[in-house]
Amino acid sequence: MMQRMTAIETAIEQGDLAAIQEAIANGLEIPAEALALAAELGHIQIVEALMAAGADVNQGDSEGWTPLMAAAGGGHTAIVEKLLAAGANVNAQTVFGLTPLMAAAAKGQTATVKQLIAAGADLNAKDQNSWTALVWALDGKHADVVAVIKAARAHSLGP
Repeated sequence: MMQRMTAIETAIEQGDLAAIQEAIANGLEIPAEALALAAELGHIQIVEALMAAGADVNQGDSEGWTPLMAAAGGGHTAIVEKLLAAGANVNAQTVFGLTPLMAAAAKGQTATVKQLIAAGADLNAKDQNSWTALVWALDGKHADVVAVIKAARAHSLGP
């Protein structure tokens, strides 16, 4: 069964900042998933407007997929930075054990992987299949991400 999108979700998909600002100003209920949708699509001004209106940066969907995971998978580094600065949990996990670092690694988002590691992402977190971000990067054949994660792991082990 296809779920009908709300007018707010449609405005987010279209990148219609004015419509989102009007909805907020008029006190319309903003869906919990709105911030994650805007983050996934890279609409930074909408992300900022939703955050200013009080959207929870750690609000996950029914599976625990958070706005940070959505932004990380899309490689939206400016949004990742804003979410982290607002207190997004860099090590949040979905019900399947996926983390923002895994989302970025799986999609080959090298700059975002570096950003998440710098923010304290757990390099050794495992999903329900015992896959780490490194395994996700290897599976996706993302050599640059593999190199970044391996270097970070070596650094974290010390001399």
